[in-house]
Amino acid sequence: MMISDLPHDLESEILSRVPAKSLAKWKTTCKRWYALFRDPRFVKKNFDKAGGREMIVLMNSRVYSNSFNLQGINNRVDPTMEVTGKLIKLNDSKGVDISAIFHCDGLILCTTTESTGLVVWNPCTGEIRCIKPRIFYRCNDRYALGYGNSKSSCHSYKILRSCCYYVDQNLSLMAAEFEIYDFSTDSWRDLGDITRDMIVYSSGVSLKGNTYWVSGSKEKGFFMRYFDFSKEVFGRLPLPYQSFNANHTAALSAVGNEKIAVLQQKILAMSDEMRIWVTNKIDEAKDLSWSNFLLTVDYGKFNLPCLVNVTSFLLDEENKVAVCSDVDTKDGLRSRIYIVGKDFYKEVFKDTRGSDNNWPLLLCYVPSLVSIQENIPNKAEENEIKGG
Repeated sequence: MMISDLPHDLESEILSRVPAKSLAKWKTTCKRWYALFRDPRFVKKNFDKAGGREMIVLMNSRVYSNSFNLQGINNRVDPTMEVTGKLIKLNDSKGVDISAIFHCDGLILCTTTESTGLVVWNPCTGEIRCIKPRIFYRCNDRYALGYGNSKSSCHSYKILRSCCYYVDQNLSLMAAEFEIYDFSTDSWRDLGDITRDMIVYSSGVSLKGNTYWVSGSKEKGFFMRYFDFSKEVFGRLPLPYQSFNANHTAALSAVGNEKIAVLQQKILAMSDEMRIWVTNKIDEAKDLSWSNFLLTVDYGKFNLPCLVNVTSFLLDEENKVAVCSDVDTKDGLRSRIYIVGKDFYKEVFKDTRGSDNNWPLLLCYVPSLVSIQENIPNKAEENEIKGG
């Protein structure tokens, strides 16, 4: 018996457990599978069952995929990591440089240098969607990709554009712009001046469709800012520490599909200590709480040649180690990636050339079959799809 001979419900259940990368290669096997792999209900079910997570890194205006192995790290087995290759198709053109990336549901939002373009890409399916501005893009724009939760199984994907800037030479009068791009209508909407308290000190992370940043000011202190894509409003949550110093390093990272980790360093105090906390499972019905120092690292014990300033990180909660990135200020600003724990430090990658254009950014990426184009097969796929 072949899988195609099974009842459609059973066939769908079996295929939903297959990694998205494999399904993407099979989508032209027959018309039924092509339609199934584009069905939002199947796509969500497959994504929810996904076990494989990958790491991608932005460095020197290029995005690369990475593989790493932390098995046996607590038994003193050295971890390994390999930069496996250039990830973004846009990088095949020498004229396109990527200045920022944002990940949500297997989709990568790419901002080109100086915000001259905005592209959404699904590396698993190869689909690309170029987003035109409502009026124009600004060089200090920030973007976040998320979705509104609806009663249907289909997520309504959106992009938030935020821009705060001074409108006078004395830097005393600030203006703010907020817009939403809706994938379903292929259009932008002006949200108005919904907040001016939008100075952020970390890259944004996506969790359950919403986006989170570290935000605040010297006067008010710092907190975790979030944007609810369903209600299209901002909110705030407490951080596990209190700080009024904008020069303290703060970074956020998603931990699985339900938690967020925050990292803090007191760089200007020349402190070698890095602290990481993790939230409980983020749920609208529950109050947010933080762990008590899931990981505290004293870099001083590793006798490193310069102070470490982590720009992004991924946390392995089980092994209590973090994969971190920064630049080596004593070695030509070369990007580096290392794995660190309470009593463990191992550099696993260093770039061959330095750059002061942008510091490296690590993201956890989960392949998915989410479609970002109209539900119409292109001519090449039409020719490949077999009957059935």
